[in-house]
Amino acid sequence: MRLDAFLKKSHLIKRRELANGLCEEGMVRVNGHPRKAAFDVKQGDELEFPLFSRHMKVRVLGLPEGNAPKSAQWSWFEVLEEKRIPFDMGLAEDPFAPQGKPPRSH
Repeated sequence: MRLDAFLKKSHLIKRRELANGLCEEGMVRVNGHPRKAAFDVKQGDELEFPLFSRHMKVRVLGLPEGNAPKSAQWSWFEVLEEKRIPFDMGLAEDPFAPQGKPPRSH
């Protein structure tokens, strides 16, 4: 199952567009590596991502099929870590902030 679809169907992120945007920015990590939205999520993968003022780390327990009810969301993942990110934290201190490209020498 696609990474952005799993984040949406497991109710970790409300909208697939938001999940897709986070993936394309390189802010969603699967097993410690930034992955794009089309990455194939498997059972046992560990996902890390920031969401508003939180940093979540979850393990995939199963993959939802079809329209998954919100009441079944806890059967798809387990929360390994959830931290609050202070609002006054600057972008330079944010580990998930997009990295700038190094200057090119001509």
